Amino acid sequence: MTFSSALTILTDSLIALTLIYCIVLERRIRAFRKQEQTFRSLISDVSESTRLAQGAVSTLRHLMDEFSKSNVTSHRPILTNKISHDVRIEREELTRRSGGSENTLANLAARVAALRKN
Repeated sequence: MTFSSALTILTDSLIALTLIYCIVLERRIRAFRKQEQTFRSLISDVSESTRLAQGAVSTLRHLMDEFSKSNVTSHRPILTNKISHDVRIEREELTRRSGGSENTLANLAARVAALRKN
């Protein structure tokens, strides 16, 4: 075996190894891009849930301010009914928008568990 044929075999082997490595990298990039889309969707869901929670907290603060301003005993039943009514409406709105808070949390937990498996 001459030096030039040994060099040819070596370069051909390196080219074959490079091609195999490129195929492996390409598969990893595809998997990463698929997970990236899942992460984007997860972040969007968390952002929407956070926005809805902030709205609920703001409503509760407003109601508590109203309640603390009118600390008269005769108004307590009226304010309590108003607070429970407003909280019920807020909860129904949150459930309608997100498909149910328990359902949303379960979906987020399942998606995170699926991403951890990958």
